Parts: sequence; C-alpha cells; structure tokens
Amino acid sequence: MADDGGHAVLSYPGISVVLRTEGEIVGRTWIPVGEEPTFADDEALITALHAAWRWTRPAA
Repeated sequence: MADDGGHAVLSYPGISVVLRTEGEIVGRTWIPVGEEPTFADDEALITALHAAWRWTRPAA
C-alpha cells in the first residue's frame, strides 16, 4: 500500500474488462489475478471475456 497525497492506494494485479456503448462505459468487470493465477482465476477471466464478446455482437 502506498500513500498518494494523503490517500491510501492499494495496488493488485488484475484485468479490467470494460463494456462501452457509443463511447460511454456501461459496465465493468475486474478480475483479480495474483502472482500465480488459479484455475478459478482462469475461469473467471474466460467468463468475463465471453460476456464481453457476446456484448459486442449485434443481435440476430
């Protein structure tokens, strides 16, 4: 944890998946990934990416 101008800042490795519509952020999923990612970390990332890819496909 570091001090950033009087505010505590916590840094943890991860991946942020952001959903946008016409440039506006409409959803965000953050997947924490530690030094040694687990199977659960991998599955959470796959799930978030799948949802993001489905979001970008036009409705049929």
